Amino acid sequence: MSTPGTPPTRTVTTRRTALITGASSGFGSLFAERFAADGFDVVLVARSVERMETLADRIRSRNAVQVAVIGHDLAEPGATASLVAELAGRGLTVDALVNNAGFSTYGPFADTGEATTTEMLMVNVVAMTALARACLPGMLERRWGRVLLLGSVGSFSPAPMTAAYGATKAYVLSLGLALHDELKGSGVTVTTLCPGPTATGFQERADMHDSALVRSGLDSAETVVDKGYAAMKAGRPYLVTGTTSRLFAFGTRFLPRTTAAGIAGNAQRRVG
Repeated sequence: MSTPGTPPTRTVTTRRTALITGASSGFGSLFAERFAADGFDVVLVARSVERMETLADRIRSRNAVQVAVIGHDLAEPGATASLVAELAGRGLTVDALVNNAGFSTYGPFADTGEATTTEMLMVNVVAMTALARACLPGMLERRWGRVLLLGSVGSFSPAPMTAAYGATKAYVLSLGLALHDELKGSGVTVTTLCPGPTATGFQERADMHDSALVRSGLDSAETVVDKGYAAMKAGRPYLVTGTTSRLFAFGTRFLPRTTAAGIAGNAQRRVG
């Protein structure tokens, strides 16, 4: 109780901050809204500033949290170092990281442009790895942190017609599982979310609208994010979403790699 004539004592609370890459649409925007609803301040990172500003306004109108928007192209050399410098300049600390930025190409590997493949590797592998590496020391020092990496059902098998993309997602799962084991008991966890085909706009960018996999039906992005967020909070090592995708990911353990590649290739063939 405060004494007469003195202001009441204020309780100061510090909210945690979540950084989401690829935050302008799809999984990224949904994760940003999910974190904000859970009381996190959020940092949105993507190339499309206009779309992120619209998302930021929506988040602020619904939640009493801070939202920072950073326009950044993670495909550029040195992108992570400049992003980390900007975070430091703004006094932002990352307690939860969603490495969501990424994209795919669709079609024969030999027909894909070298520049496009290189850009995909920079975003899906190089920037993702560097950003996780940059954020983990602070989390470990504070003895609390959550990292969510976006893998794919393609993390579990070679993926003809999306060959380089599948290889990047195999890397993501391998890295995520290794870090999950390294960090046991530290208060920091790494979860790899491996969705099957999902309605996010991802397929349109990859021009996959006529693949058998997409034609077979897409999962709900909201459902995938809800399940992924719960898995991250629980500190699970990985999660595969979608019944068919879970069966495929489990089944690949017992199949020759060439057979698994053939199944994946048939699932991704072009249909009329």
